[in-house]
Amino acid sequence: MKTMLLMWMVLIFSGAMFAQTAKTMTINVYLSNEKLNPNIDDCNKVFPVTRKIPKTTATAKAALTELFKGPTKAEEAKGYSGMSAAETDGILKSINVKNGAAYVNFTSRVTVQMGNATTSCGGGQYWGMFDKTLMQFPTIKKVYYAVEGNTNDFYEWVQVGECPFGKHCAKSNFK
Repeated sequence: MKTMLLMWMVLIFSGAMFAQTAKTMTINVYLSNEKLNPNIDDCNKVFPVTRKIPKTTATAKAALTELFKGPTKAEEAKGYSGMSAAETDGILKSINVKNGAAYVNFTSRVTVQMGNATTSCGGGQYWGMFDKTLMQFPTIKKVYYAVEGNTNDFYEWVQVGECPFGKHCAKSNFK
């Protein structure tokens, strides 16, 4: 009788544990790290940090949402740094993934709130964090950006000039 009761309890608890893990997924968020990249010798170099998030089919958006939270206190203690929640609040309008590309559409707030994103080293860090965080997914091989659906506004803001990516610059990609 005790054996039967014990087996029954194991089944119940293992089922509860399985259900809990089925509700989460693991992703990487890429952050800068002054200990792994002393003096920030390579501005584009970012490093993965593992995060557990609620399971979703919108993984790209969930990954950016997690990136926007910035490093945790424990990650900061290990030398990680990134964007702050204040910098990223309300900047993501939409993200569209199709044909191996992620089309990230920012609100106009991005140009005000993320001023360091246009400096040479700051830009390398920011866009490295975005690109690597999104390109961890097999459905994303390249990332393109726009502000309010306008790629030229984005690429001029980051001092590249007009969008240099031809068909990927179309507003229809950023809906």
